[in-house]
Amino acid sequence: MPLTDFQKTALFGAYVADAACLGLHWLYDAERISNLDGALAFRRPDPADFADAKGVFVHDGKSAGELSQYGAQMQVMVRALKGGTYDRDAYQRETMAAFGPGGWWQGYIDKATRGALDGIAANRHPSGADDDQIPALSKLPPLVAIGGTDAEIDDAVSVTNANATAAAYANPATAALRAVFDGKTLTQALEAGVASAEPEAAAVLASALERAQEDSIAYAGELGRACPLPQSLPVAFQILAGSTSFKDAIDTNIRAAGDNCGRSIFIGAMAAATHGLPLDWALAVQDGNRLWQEFEAL
Repeated sequence: MPLTDFQKTALFGAYVADAACLGLHWLYDAERISNLDGALAFRRPDPADFADAKGVFVHDGKSAGELSQYGAQMQVMVRALKGGTYDRDAYQRETMAAFGPGGWWQGYIDKATRGALDGIAANRHPSGADDDQIPALSKLPPLVAIGGTDAEIDDAVSVTNANATAAAYANPATAALRAVFDGKTLTQALEAGVASAEPEAAAVLASALERAQEDSIAYAGELGRACPLPQSLPVAFQILAGSTSFKDAIDTNIRAAGDNCGRSIFIGAMAAATHGLPLDWALAVQDGNRLWQEFEAL
C-alpha cells in the first residue's frame, strides 16, 4: 500500500529536523550555541560559529536548508524502497550510488558509511562497520513506515553498522516509530520503545523518560552529546518526552549540541507524527518538493 499523508508528513519531519540542525551540527559547546546571535534553526553553516569552541566543522560549502549526511542516508533508504519492499541489494546499490566514487552526495561521509562502502565493494555480509553510532538509525523511519519486518530492520542496520550495540538500540527506536505511526501517543510510543529494549538499554531509556521535565541541555551534557547510541538515543527520548511542539523539540535538540543532526532523524519523525509539521519550516528545506515526491514512489 502507498504511504498515507500522515506517514509522509512524519518522514518529511525527519528531513526538516535534519536541515534545521545543519548549521550547528557537531558544535559541542552548548553555551556557545545559547549565546549566538540570530536564529539557530536553518542557520547557514559558518566556521566562525565554531571558532575557539569544542566541535568539528564538516559542512563547509553547505547552505541553509540542505540535508546533512544523515538526511542523505535516510534518502538512500527511501530510494531503495521505491518498489515498496526492502531488498538488501537495492539498498547497497543506492548506498554506493550516493556515497561511493562519483556519487550524488557531496559532503561529509561518516565512519559507518565509509565502512559500509568498503564492505559492499568487498561483497562482505554484513557489510557494515563495527560501529555503534547513529547511522544505524538513519534508515529506519521509511523502512518502518512501509511495514519492514524485524528481520529486515536487523539486516538494514547491519548494512552500515555490524555491531551488537547498534542492533540493540535499533530495537527500541523501531518499536517507538511503529507505535507512533500506528497512532499511539508520543508517551505511549516512547514507552513501547523502552518495553522492547534489552535490559541495559531499557534502563537508560526509562530513566530518560523519568527525567523528561529536566533541562535537556544539562541532561545531554551529563549523559553525552556524542554520536554513540547509548548517548544519542536516550537524549532523543528525553527531548521528545518533554516536547510541546515540533519546533520546541527541534530547537531543544539544536541547543543540546553535539550530534544534533544525528538525533534529528528519529526526533523529527516522532515529533512530526505527534505535533504536526510547521509549514514555514517545511518550506525551508531545499528541494523539498523533490524529497516529498520520492515518497510517492513507495
